[in-house]
Amino acid sequence: MLHSGYPSSIDLLIALALVLALIPTCAGAQDGGIMESLLLGDIAGWPNHLGDDEPAVDVTLVPCRAFGQDLSDEYLQRWSRIYFPRNLRQLLGYEVLFLARPRLSFFTILQQEMMVDFMGTEDRVSIAYPLSHYKEVQEPWMNSPISDAVPIDFDRFVIAVQEGLGQWGSRGAGYTKLELVPGMPPVFSPFGETEAFSNAIYEQFRPAYARDGARIWIKAVEGPPMEPEVPAFVSWGYGDTEAWGFGIQPGIARRHWQEAGEWWEMMFLNICYHTRGEETLTFDEALRMMAVKSSFSDYGNSVAMFHNIVDFVFRVGANTEDAESVLTEGDALHGEAMGDYLDRDYEAAEEKMDRALTVAANAMKEATEAKNRALSWIYLSEWMATTSVVMISGVVLWWLMVKRGLYREISTTELRRA
Repeated sequence: MLHSGYPSSIDLLIALALVLALIPTCAGAQDGGIMESLLLGDIAGWPNHLGDDEPAVDVTLVPCRAFGQDLSDEYLQRWSRIYFPRNLRQLLGYEVLFLARPRLSFFTILQQEMMVDFMGTEDRVSIAYPLSHYKEVQEPWMNSPISDAVPIDFDRFVIAVQEGLGQWGSRGAGYTKLELVPGMPPVFSPFGETEAFSNAIYEQFRPAYARDGARIWIKAVEGPPMEPEVPAFVSWGYGDTEAWGFGIQPGIARRHWQEAGEWWEMMFLNICYHTRGEETLTFDEALRMMAVKSSFSDYGNSVAMFHNIVDFVFRVGANTEDAESVLTEGDALHGEAMGDYLDRDYEAAEEKMDRALTVAANAMKEATEAKNRALSWIYLSEWMATTSVVMISGVVLWWLMVKRGLYREISTTELRRA
């Protein structure tokens, strides 16, 4: 049988399967001090912002819910199949498994058992927010082995929902106040004086009822008279590690994240450090982290503005080599500072970013001067062209008006009077 020279449909399917099989492996590969996290849950919501500006966290989203979005179940399930790891080895390539109200019906029982194995593996971190009022989330969760691995008593939560106690507050109807449980290891306590525990932030909260043997880290207080105090963050030993659950409503509004997100980002990072037996962050370290991240952001903005100017200068044919060579030093310092940040040497990172910002300012100055020189030539060329046109027009007008003796005069005509 002759071969056409083109791949067959079977060949293409095999190639596609190989590519998809490699995606989770690449995503889960460790890169220095980056915490690779796999998030299963809603497309929108608070947890999705965890890696927004935190270099130490990289989030891969497995979209298996789209509350309030016009997306079909078939579409979401297809995404879940593409992005979820193919086997336990690939799943263990991640350090963190974050479950944010996932539709577990999208996953096979074998995939759910893989997640349970992950949750009991040493040096792996699992954080769950399973609390939902919708049956599409509740029923698969109750029937899943994952429910038994999470320190939240989900059956009790469902009963509370039926009794009208499954959610505190609502939009415009009060807020939830959080309170740290004293005497616990310093995971949340370094942030006790920040706005992260303000009673003016959390418009919704769902009780994270603790299973027998679970530890309560944060409580919600000043709740309904029938139940004024319930757990908000809980954990327990599971397998060779510690599993976590919480009840703060992530929501889809960025307001939750804008007012306290930077602190919660670091607290979730502290959860990971504590679970993996690493040194947790102090409040002073957190402040240094915020300062360095602000410098990273400022440098990124400066570089973006620099490239906009350079692109303009390049289009008009001017030389940008001097300005670009200056920025090369800044990029090198930025790279070194990022390495120091991931190594948790925030003082060294801050010092290098100060120098990088100075270099970026010098590069911007060079680029601006190159732009001004280019604009000066443009303005001079336009002025010379305009002046030439005016002079030529004046000569022509002079010949027509002053030298009209060259032409035969004619008398002015007017309409004949009736």
